[in-house]
Amino acid sequence: MFEGLIAQFWSLGKDLHEESKFKSALTQLLREFRKTLDDSSPLAKSIDRNDPSREMAIIANKENYPQLGEILFLDTEEGDQRQEERRDAFRRMDEDRRQSLLAIELDKRKAARRAETRRDLVNDRRG
Repeated sequence: MFEGLIAQFWSLGKDLHEESKFKSALTQLLREFRKTLDDSSPLAKSIDRNDPSREMAIIANKENYPQLGEILFLDTEEGDQRQEERRDAFRRMDEDRRQSLLAIELDKRKAARRAETRRDLVNDRRG
């Protein structure tokens, strides 16, 4: 459940480089994330109080939501450092996706080779 909300946030990609779109996406993420939390959760209370991002990030990490904590920490930096950290985060996400796609593609290739090998053995037996 939580992973889906995080993935939806990151799917906005390059749009998140713009400050206003990042803030809007973060607000939406927090609103949706809050719906999944129990009212007694410290993170839920922090979101309800509209605490600064740094405080919410610390609480999120303590409550074992490290991906949300990372996103919230991106909102705490100022100026060029903030933009560079966002770019780095996007690069990491893209690299993870590429690695996953590459692994899937390699598995498909191996499966196809195995299937060809099996077919050849069958044809050899018939011949």
